Amino acid sequence: MTEAVAPEEQLENEEAEAPTRRLLVFEVGGDVFATDMGAIREIVPSQPVTRLPGAPLTVSGLINLRGAIVTVLDSGNCLGKPPWRRSGGLVLLAGYGDGVVGIGIDDVRDIHDAKEEQFSGAPDGAPAGGIVCGVVEIGSERVLLLDVPAMVRDVLGQQEAG
Repeated sequence: MTEAVAPEEQLENEEAEAPTRRLLVFEVGGDVFATDMGAIREIVPSQPVTRLPGAPLTVSGLINLRGAIVTVLDSGNCLGKPPWRRSGGLVLLAGYGDGVVGIGIDDVRDIHDAKEEQFSGAPDGAPAGGIVCGVVEIGSERVLLLDVPAMVRDVLGQQEAG
């Protein structure tokens, strides 16, 4: 026997099945950013960073993470914000080639599921290279959407070219 579905029930089911993106929301230099959870492998507490002589300001330096040397990017400098405060901050680990690269951030806020209609294009004046690729509405707040793989390619590409 087939059940009839009332229009209201059908609408509720469609809303529940609307495509969403899982986002990690975090702070950098007093602003709020989000990135797709799939871009992040792990979040670790900040630890002593060894500065690399001659490295661009977008590279904070190196950390030893469980015996592996990891390059840590300074998200503040990458995004035109104050430099990342290494003490008390966190490091997002993102895949790069066969390894990982760290991205220093100030704090993690939360994880949110956002529907596609909550997204809009990159704002005017966004950093070059597609690092900030859009804006997403979370609650009543406009959050800048950060393309972590683009940021890593942009910074490490400069380092390899220089």
